[in-house]
Amino acid sequence: MIGNQLDRYRDAGLLIIRVGFGLGFLFFHGWGKLTGGADAWGEIGQAMGMLGIGFGHTFFGFMAALAESLGGLLFAVGFLYRPAVALLGLTMVMAALHHIVNDVGSPAHAVKNAFFFAGMFLVGPGKFSVDCTLSKKCAVSGVTIIGIVLLAAASPAQTFAQHSTVHDNLSMTSEILDSERKYAVYLPPDYHTSERHYPVLYLLHGAGDDQTGWIQFGEVRHITDKAIAAGQATPMIIIMPDANTGERGYFNNVTNTWRYEDFFFDELMPHVEETFRIKSEKRYRAVAGLSMGGGGSFMYALHRPDLFSSAAPLSAWVGPASVESYKEVMRRWGNALPDLSDDELEAYVNRHNAVELIKSLPADDLRSVRWFIDCGDDDFLYEGNSLAHIAMRQREIPHEFRIRDGGHTWTYWRESLPVVLDFISQAFHQY
Repeated sequence: MIGNQLDRYRDAGLLIIRVGFGLGFLFFHGWGKLTGGADAWGEIGQAMGMLGIGFGHTFFGFMAALAESLGGLLFAVGFLYRPAVALLGLTMVMAALHHIVNDVGSPAHAVKNAFFFAGMFLVGPGKFSVDCTLSKKCAVSGVTIIGIVLLAAASPAQTFAQHSTVHDNLSMTSEILDSERKYAVYLPPDYHTSERHYPVLYLLHGAGDDQTGWIQFGEVRHITDKAIAAGQATPMIIIMPDANTGERGYFNNVTNTWRYEDFFFDELMPHVEETFRIKSEKRYRAVAGLSMGGGGSFMYALHRPDLFSSAAPLSAWVGPASVESYKEVMRRWGNALPDLSDDELEAYVNRHNAVELIKSLPADDLRSVRWFIDCGDDDFLYEGNSLAHIAMRQREIPHEFRIRDGGHTWTYWRESLPVVLDFISQAFHQY
């Protein structure tokens, strides 16, 4: 009985769906793109590369932004309804293909919306619509056929303004390392719809992984999206370099024939901070990493405290404790062993041991960085992290020290990442 009574409100229900969904597409998908300007349109139009189109990206980006804005508005008011629904459905198909072809994120949202628009195309706009008023019927009319032709030109390039973007196979040429160097980047959800510059986190992988480690195993995109949406992290760009090719590790080697640390500071950082809209001040730059990358985080912030506002080493290898331990790590990593005296090796070891540097560097330099040290109670690197904590306590260096239940595992580091994002965001904000 109640169901029969509600049937009379079917057209009102369609109106609610149209207005809510249509205006949502207009304001949350299209409008930000449409007002983003030429730079944003060019970034959006790069999606056409998926179809083999390498030209006119700014034009295609503008048309994509216009398509989503105009399509959402027409869907809401029920004018040129079916061409608008076809247009929006096509953008969802393009979105799903982008996710699948480029292996970025999940296509689930786009696929669900594509089915929604397919159904709405068949259902029609209902009687509370401009089309129905003009044509006296709710079906495809001559007006809507003309609309299909006019709007089709606006459809091809779909991007995902309110979705983050991950690229895991970017590269740059390094003169210092005489090779092509890979890196990955996470761009926050509003990157393509704004003209602002963002703070940056350099996120370092561990031994045996490469630039894809934090993406594939660390779920950096899902975790960061969730933290930003919850207000626990400010929108930021995350750069993840590869330190597993050539020689493994984030340091210059002892003979200075492999200068990865010089590459990082002199080539990688300038490259990415020019390529992406990254704020270049110390306050808006942080470094974090796990295991070998935790050691890299320690070293980079200790060697260059003028560059980083925060450092978050996780389950960190704090560096070689002795000449023999250095030689053993180099053997285990497959790096060439140097033919140098023990005195030369010892000087190198002391410069690359976090505990020794904490004891010897000027206290003001140490205090200029916000420190977050995190290691599991079952981790084989627990001792070194504890010694770094003790050294900071002895010199009264403010820092956060976390010991949680867990070992040297991705499960542990995935749980650490949201806390790290919150911690570094505090420096990115006023506090």
